[in-house]
Amino acid sequence: MLKTIIMDFDGLIVDTERVWYQIYREWFRENKGYDLSVQEFLICVGSRAEELFKTLEEQKGICVDRENFVRDTQQRFIEESVKLPARKGVERFLEKAARSGLKVALATSSGRKKPVSHLERLGLMQYFDLLVTAEDVERIKPAPDLFLKAAAGTGSRPEECLVVEDSLNGLNAGKNAGMRVLVVPNDVTRYSDFQGFYRMADSLDDMDPADLAETF
Repeated sequence: MLKTIIMDFDGLIVDTERVWYQIYREWFRENKGYDLSVQEFLICVGSRAEELFKTLEEQKGICVDRENFVRDTQQRFIEESVKLPARKGVERFLEKAARSGLKVALATSSGRKKPVSHLERLGLMQYFDLLVTAEDVERIKPAPDLFLKAAAGTGSRPEECLVVEDSLNGLNAGKNAGMRVLVVPNDVTRYSDFQGFYRMADSLDDMDPADLAETF
């Protein structure tokens, strides 16, 4: 029986991944003379940039000064993402989940400030019963900690939860938590090799929480 829907934030509710990929590509081109592929960028989607930096250093000999990277990119990201709309179908999906009596939690590898500011700006905070962020766990995705904490916080067992994700790291985190995963890729994560998902959809506009609960 489905009791709780656990949703990712970046790339699923707001398409921040497209903004980040453009910023990463331009930074690496200008500072390292390197054309960062989308497949390489996907290493850190849903997780941490550190995973990408370590991989590039080990495989390509490209070393990134972390402080310089943050200084060069963080403000631009804030400026370019501050007015992003919710992805297609997100608000409708959340409204229907609420009407269906399902609990809804957010589980994100980001810190708390970013998702809270966007959810409040978009008028979506009212739909969430619980927010779990990187500040609340020791390990982020693809580890299961975020999803397991969200399940516990909503009084649900893993098998009673449906994870909604856009990234491969998120899918793997959901599977590691023993949960079924609905994958809704975006223009960046659609290049991922998704395997073992419960369902896949082009957008949340195609999904009805009540129907998902009936067939869960």
